[in-house]
Amino acid sequence: MRPINSSKHAELIYVIREMEVLFAEEGRDKDRDALIHNKVRMVELHQEYLQTMNYLEKIIEKYHAESRSIRLRFVSQPFRKLRLKKIKPDKYKMIVNLVNRLTG
Repeated sequence: MRPINSSKHAELIYVIREMEVLFAEEGRDKDRDALIHNKVRMVELHQEYLQTMNYLEKIIEKYHAESRSIRLRFVSQPFRKLRLKKIKPDKYKMIVNLVNRLTG
């Protein structure tokens, strides 16, 4: 997935505005109107992109918080208890290592 570069978006909007002025001066109203319509749609898409990215960041944060919660509650704490008891089953250590690698 290729992200939208906000700086390039702003530059393109600037160029479109300059083209609008040129079209207006040349009496190319149909072209100017079409360009304005396309510019409005592009701005709407950029806003939708920004909102989606913010939403995605929130989902990612929730995901990491949940994975951390799982590690702390179900993996780390029982593993520490096993260490205190000096019992270290290899299977349990393997699970802990996998979980820590995957969610770390």
